Amino acid sequence: MKPHQDEDRALAERLREASPAVGHTDSALREQFAERLRDVASNPNVVPIRFDGRKMEALRGGTLLGAALKNRVRLMHICGARSLCGTCRVKVSAGAENLTPMSAKERFSLRYHLSFSGRTRLACQARVEGPVEVESVFPLCGPLKEKD
Repeated sequence: MKPHQDEDRALAERLREASPAVGHTDSALREQFAERLRDVASNPNVVPIRFDGRKMEALRGGTLLGAALKNRVRLMHICGARSLCGTCRVKVSAGAENLTPMSAKERFSLRYHLSFSGRTRLACQARVEGPVEVESVFPLCGPLKEKD
């Protein structure tokens, strides 16, 4: 997955500057924009998400925990993603409708851990179907080690 946030922001600014209303035409800019559109179209199973304020990409149908770990975000999950411990809890700040519905097992686990808010989900169980913004309840400090 490619982090495009800075490039996208710069491209958007250049597009605003080169809009036909201003009277500029920039073929290199149009080609860069077309390339980005092709990149997005070639990855229909990739969904943009924001995890603890960090913009990243997740696989459509994958879990929030999987997206966090793949993007090197440390998130506690003591039970090994079996919805038992509740340590991978996240608060959904936007896009809750873009997560799969809560299963009975997830609902039971959250009640057991006294998390009654409808905005609280288990990252190991919530599957991404569209853009979403979440914050971890038990964040860990520091980056994950690089693979050798």
